[in-house]
Amino acid sequence: MKSNISLAGALAVAAAIALAGCAAPASGTPTPTPTPTPSASQAAGPMELMIHIQDGKASSPQPVVSGSMVTVMNMDATPQRIISDDATSFSVSVPAGGTAAFAAPGKPGSYPFHGEPGGLTGVVTVTAAAPSAAATMVCAEEARQTVQEILALPALPATASRWDGSTYSCTYPLDGGDFVMSVTETASNAAAGKLAGELAEKELATPIAGLANLGLPGYQSGDGHVIFAKDSMVLHVDASAFAKPVGPHQVTGSKFAYELATTILGCWTEHHS
Repeated sequence: MKSNISLAGALAVAAAIALAGCAAPASGTPTPTPTPTPSASQAAGPMELMIHIQDGKASSPQPVVSGSMVTVMNMDATPQRIISDDATSFSVSVPAGGTAAFAAPGKPGSYPFHGEPGGLTGVVTVTAAAPSAAATMVCAEEARQTVQEILALPALPATASRWDGSTYSCTYPLDGGDFVMSVTETASNAAAGKLAGELAEKELATPIAGLANLGLPGYQSGDGHVIFAKDSMVLHVDASAFAKPVGPHQVTGSKFAYELATTILGCWTEHHS
């Protein structure tokens, strides 16, 4: 299915993004704070946050907070060096029968690792202590105002937010059903692009063609899902609860989701400028 956004509409949206101004996150929205980086001598503590090496195999720890220390316990008689597969995120040498620690990467995401010598492998999953300022913009005043204007609501809509360590979601309980915008923070631009493609396949969304994709990997479904990848973030706007057109202008769920997506992208453009 091709995008139902017109060329004129895409140009108007692009101009709006260039001129957009974004309000601060709405009152009550979590404000991210820097995660302190522990010293190299600090250990992760709980056993589930450790990488255990035994009989030539390594365990994968439970998800760890970005910047926290991950302890590696080597119970074998051979020294090991644990290295992230990307060769840059972390690396630590562990003596035989000893322990060592490294700082978890700063960006949320999955980081496969391997050991040298030998073929042991595992994955370190990193979450964030708090969402980024960009992620919380799906609940910010600018987004709420856009929803209010499209639906001609008498007041700014209420929202409910949730953060699970990698995805920040904002739910708008509306008369037509729950409208949800979420942002997943990944480890890299490539990871974001891959995730966006996977979400698009799950929601039966097809690529947005032409200027309507704003030069980004973008996908849209006929039932109200719009997905964009920008930098290391994935924006998923879900208006599929709107079975019928909404607002005084009878906007379809798909068009409603697209307009809100471009509002958020405009906020991100300003945030990173």
